[in-house]
Amino acid sequence: MKPIPLFGTGIKSLSSTITAQRRINCFYDIRADEDKSKIVIRGTPGSFSQYTLTDGPIRGWRVVGDYKYVVAGSTVFLVANDHSFSILGTISNTGQYVTMDDNSIQLIFVDGSRGYALALPAGAPTLITDANFPNGATTVAVLNTRAICEVPNSRSYYVSSQLDVTLWTPIIFGTKENSSDLLIAVDVLNGMLILWGPKNMECWQDIGTSPNPYSRVNGLSQTWGLAAKYSRALLNNSMIFLAQNPQGGVQVMTLNNYVPHRVSTSDIENIITSFTVFSDALGLTYMVDGHPMYQLTFPSANRSFLFDSLTGMWYETQSGVGDNVRHFANLGIVFHTENYVSDANSGVGYQLSASLFTESGAAIKRMVTSRHVRLDGNEFAISDINLEVEVGGALTVGQGSNPQIMMQVSIDGGKTFGPERWKSLGRQGQFRKQVNWDRIGSARDFVFRFTMTDPVQWVITLGEAVISPGTEAMQ
Repeated sequence: MKPIPLFGTGIKSLSSTITAQRRINCFYDIRADEDKSKIVIRGTPGSFSQYTLTDGPIRGWRVVGDYKYVVAGSTVFLVANDHSFSILGTISNTGQYVTMDDNSIQLIFVDGSRGYALALPAGAPTLITDANFPNGATTVAVLNTRAICEVPNSRSYYVSSQLDVTLWTPIIFGTKENSSDLLIAVDVLNGMLILWGPKNMECWQDIGTSPNPYSRVNGLSQTWGLAAKYSRALLNNSMIFLAQNPQGGVQVMTLNNYVPHRVSTSDIENIITSFTVFSDALGLTYMVDGHPMYQLTFPSANRSFLFDSLTGMWYETQSGVGDNVRHFANLGIVFHTENYVSDANSGVGYQLSASLFTESGAAIKRMVTSRHVRLDGNEFAISDINLEVEVGGALTVGQGSNPQIMMQVSIDGGKTFGPERWKSLGRQGQFRKQVNWDRIGSARDFVFRFTMTDPVQWVITLGEAVISPGTEAMQ
């Protein structure tokens, strides 16, 4: 009988009876030619500390030219190419996230209480004192040299003077027109101003009129709202975000020509709606070997998920070796083609790397749970489970010198799993390893879980179950 492939595309949500599949800190390469198998499983990037700021945690950052501007705690830092940093000044520490943008000569940032400006490249941050500035704004965006902020608890936005984010006038403003819900965030995407509400979004463009140069684009208002303000992130020359749909549910959407397009699955949506709080979700994006990734973290729920826009697949990601915990990263940024993330609890800036297999020395748990292996509901026997694994070479000493992978078997639909069965992945110099578990037993439904925490490359090129000869006689 032909071996049965182990890995599918579902993700456990409502019930393990529907699907028990889970993928933690790994992602799929889908092979169109199915050379060995259609699915190759790879590990997500590791990380290492590039700098530790003297204040924290990091609340917001932006890259302008050769510098990274970082607000950590109450301190504004300038981080250079070599990751050295200097202090530009201090601001109030509201504990809220900071949104930044620039008009090429000034940087503007808001923290949910006040607005600040600094002259590029290394001016000190100064409070925006103009009486017309909308204090309390949480987002800011720059379009054609003017800064735009939402006016808290209203449908309006205010606009700065050209090339001066410190000057604001009461006659340059706009109001979200197509829905009565409040304006909670502003963005600029490819020259278009996006106004976000909890139930509606609108697109505006610069038409050069006076006093307000922006006008709503007819036909681009959408009855999709923003379910989590800081879930917004740039992805594939567009935006991805956690949306609230007209029926009240939440879905992850991308903008396709400014029209929301669903990318979440019912499994992911079931998980998110089970959380008591999802409005605090944080989104960041990064690239790994041609896979544009969107990481969505729910701090209150202590969970993180990963969307691969190349394959349309969803995964879980986490820090530590426990279960059902979030990933440590809060914010993401690209600095000279490298991906960086911030620590949720400190002023440490980490660089992501596909060639690293720890989180700054801490173990990464990689786990994949198989699909249900069944034969028309009949009892059958499995003689072998085979994995072909490329580990990329073991370490010479310590953990990882003899890397191990562990398998557990469930025969009750993925509800409970049996004893741990460990196998070696090969010592240094063994770059490809056929791992085999035999004497699996008989049942009507098998689910297999594989786990590894050793700091070595993890690539599974093949996973299959071999049906025992004579199984037909058991049916």
